[in-house]
Amino acid sequence: MRYERFRAIADRHSKLIELIRAGEFSSPILAEKLVCSEQTVYRDIEFLKEQGYSICAVRLAKGWAYKLLGESTMVAAEEGAAFK
Repeated sequence: MRYERFRAIADRHSKLIELIRAGEFSSPILAEKLVCSEQTVYRDIEFLKEQGYSICAVRLAKGWAYKLLGESTMVAAEEGAAFK
């Protein structure tokens, strides 16, 4: 049961990174696409920032959106280690 919950959260984080990388989406749109609350999106973004992802809010013509400025150095290190 715990593993399934952990896996669901990890999958949501991966999807969130993909969505932010693919385009500039607001919190409500991200929450809708991930089928979760806006508060969960905020919490997940803070977690991803702590993991080394450079995510910022940018002002668009019609509100705010998230943009990925840089990948996590932790992920890059793990991917590099996988190729050795």
